[in-house]
Amino acid sequence: MASNSALFNGLFEHHTGADGEPCVARHEASPDAIPCPTTGHLLRVATIDAAVSAICPSCSNRGAGGFVSFVADLRMVYACPLCCQLVWLAGA
Repeated sequence: MASNSALFNGLFEHHTGADGEPCVARHEASPDAIPCPTTGHLLRVATIDAAVSAICPSCSNRGAGGFVSFVADLRMVYACPLCCQLVWLAGA
């Protein structure tokens, strides 16, 4: 398995919570930007929220994942602690 932070482009660290369930926490040295998966252009990070209870759009499991929003881009990313993916969500 990749390193804990490599799973999520350095934005989050994957670990086990106090309840024994997998969760993500914001990486202390998270990057200011990550590459767009389709164009490769860097997208500047606006906000990072970690350990948020949500249902993953990819694996459909509930977990304590993380959300990332970007400057001048309507898309968001969900970091799933169960399927260990960054899932890109279309903007409105």
